[in-house]
Amino acid sequence: MLDQGVQNYMFIRKINYIWLLNLVIFIAVVVFGIEQAGMGADISVLEKKLEQTNITKRELTEAIFNQNSESKLTNVEDLGFTKPTNVLYFNSIDSVASAQ
Repeated sequence: MLDQGVQNYMFIRKINYIWLLNLVIFIAVVVFGIEQAGMGADISVLEKKLEQTNITKRELTEAIFNQNSESKLTNVEDLGFTKPTNVLYFNSIDSVASAQ
């Protein structure tokens, strides 16, 4: 069996290893937490840029669509089609079902 002093020395050494391991883990958690917070800020900036890009894309798409629509309308008018100025409606009464 080992001497009491040797046992105490080994016990204290184990405790020191445990404290050292806890300290290393704590430092790692703090460093990773700070890194994660920085990444979150970067992601937030990228999300804002993505939203702005989506808005710009939507505006450009609408502008292209409107431009194509206007050019198609002018092409139709060039072909001789016009908008009707006088619209006539016919009123047809179904005489089969009437009880006169």
